[in-house]
Amino acid sequence: MPTQEDRVAALERKVAMLELLRLQDERKAEEALPPAQARHMREINENLTILLGVTSSQGGDIKVIKEDVSSIKDRLDRLETQSTEHTGRFDHVEALLTQILARLPEKP
Repeated sequence: MPTQEDRVAALERKVAMLELLRLQDERKAEEALPPAQARHMREINENLTILLGVTSSQGGDIKVIKEDVSSIKDRLDRLETQSTEHTGRFDHVEALLTQILARLPEKP
């Protein structure tokens, strides 16, 4: 089974190939289309290029978010463990205080 690195590399190769094909199609289209349509085609291609940049940037952002979430989960687990330990300690202290109060004389 391919690793995530291999899958990302394959995806990057496919995106690069699609970009090359798009550029080739753009050149052919510009030669065959009237000027207005060629201009619209360039605008579409520019928007596609921007979209590809945004999606690749978001991929990095998602990776950072996943790492942050993992870190938060680890920290939350530690806090839950500490909370459980503190609850046990408070129960013990409460039991000791109950014993001490039981030994004290009642107010006259």
